[in-house]
Amino acid sequence: MKLFLLRHAKSAWRSFENDHDRALSERGLGDAKTLAEHISNSQISFSKILCSTARRTKETLKIIKENSSYAFKDINYTENLYHASESIMRDIIEETQTDSLLIVSHNPSISGMISYLSGSQVYNFPTCVFACFSLDEKNIDKDVKTEYIIRPKEGKIISLI
Repeated sequence: MKLFLLRHAKSAWRSFENDHDRALSERGLGDAKTLAEHISNSQISFSKILCSTARRTKETLKIIKENSSYAFKDINYTENLYHASESIMRDIIEETQTDSLLIVSHNPSISGMISYLSGSQVYNFPTCVFACFSLDEKNIDKDVKTEYIIRPKEGKIISLI
């Protein structure tokens, strides 16, 4: 299975705003568009998408989908991905039967899963980080291959490995 992990783009902080309802910042909107163009140009597609119900994750996904609608087949919004632990995320990955899965979620679980799967030390990956792994769908601890870990920055895609 191809597993794609995406941390939402940069969000804005406003006083007294509910965390779940935070929108993307101007930088976040630009980063999401840069990543969307990369996904479209690379002809990456996802058989199944699981996305947190938070506004910033849904906005990130919407921007990507607008630029490459062909890449999206089955989208599910799930409350379980908002403040999910790494353990919950692992369970979700192992329970999902598909050939390519995109999970759009938050830190610390996204950084934790990327760190675990890539064999790196726990690292706080930046917003809009996008990682791809090839793995055995029955056991995410076996035969994991890191394809790439990238992020948009200043209108360009840069590698983090």
